[in-house]
Amino acid sequence: MEKKKVDFGTPESSEPQPPSTISWNIKVTEERERPTSFYAVVLGLMVLLLAVAVWQKNFLFGVFVIIAAGTVLFLSQQRPESYSFELASDRFIIGDKEAEYEYERFSHFDVHEYAPDDLELFLVFKERLRPMMHIRIWRGDRERIETFLKTKLPQKKTEPSLLDLLSKIIGI
Repeated sequence: MEKKKVDFGTPESSEPQPPSTISWNIKVTEERERPTSFYAVVLGLMVLLLAVAVWQKNFLFGVFVIIAAGTVLFLSQQRPESYSFELASDRFIIGDKEAEYEYERFSHFDVHEYAPDDLELFLVFKERLRPMMHIRIWRGDRERIETFLKTKLPQKKTEPSLLDLLSKIIGI
């Protein structure tokens, strides 16, 4: 009697394989209504600084105060834009191919948790003069994104700058 060799296929790896692409849509910042006190504080500071400008007889400082207050009020009225992001096998894509970045351009990545529902992916460029890229992600996608990016880049602990923290507090 002849023995038959049975092919059971190739053994599967015990670790799950990361998907070839990951994509998500998210707003750039969290949308929130400004309380009336926010506008009162901005306008109060503007009036106070305009009084200082008049007292100092500094016309240009007064113009600067008006432009700065107008910019803050204008930006506070804007609704955050929604963007699509895609982690492809060889590059990172923002929008409908509006911007593409090869993974070789980044030195490392990290996922920072500001609050339980506020996570950001930090992609740090190799060039020192370029600021790191901040991308909001959904809590449910954190593990998939980290697993995928660990195959492309090293993960290093990265803290947000003081300016990043202030912009989070102000909400811009």
